[in-house]
Amino acid sequence: MNIDIEVPEGLNPALTALGWLVGRWEGTGNGTDHEGNDFEFEQRIEFSHNGSDYLYYASQTFLLGDDGAEAEPLGVETGFWRPKADASLEVVLASADGWTEVLLGKIAVTRIDLLTDAVVRTESAQVSHASGQRLYGKVEGDLMYALDRSTAEHALRPHMWARLKRV
Repeated sequence: MNIDIEVPEGLNPALTALGWLVGRWEGTGNGTDHEGNDFEFEQRIEFSHNGSDYLYYASQTFLLGDDGAEAEPLGVETGFWRPKADASLEVVLASADGWTEVLLGKIAVTRIDLLTDAVVRTESAQVSHASGQRLYGKVEGDLMYALDRSTAEHALRPHMWARLKRV
């Protein structure tokens, strides 16, 4: 088996297991909103580093119209991915929708599994986000992911999934 692992120049050795994520990824995906309606979106994700022992993460999604063009902003989240020596991972995310989430997980070469540890919401949070799980993986050179989410109104269920290409 040939495993394609990249280690970007200047990457802190503590981040080696996440090196394959570094860069900008773009593509489209599908989702189901909290009312059960299906939608399509475009996404831009960037993982970057500054020499420290964490990756900086920024994601923007845009709802696609019937013509396939960007119709409106859908969501923005930013945060930090902090790997540990035992291949565990801590992720801290903040959303423009008014919530912050801490996820814990495991790195298995080019697969990352994450589960919500805690969610804190502002009084005006747009979604009653309660918990989630995320799966990220490198498949044929692309970044694929699936995000399941629960809210105060529904149990954990698929929310968003996409295949993104490195740009």
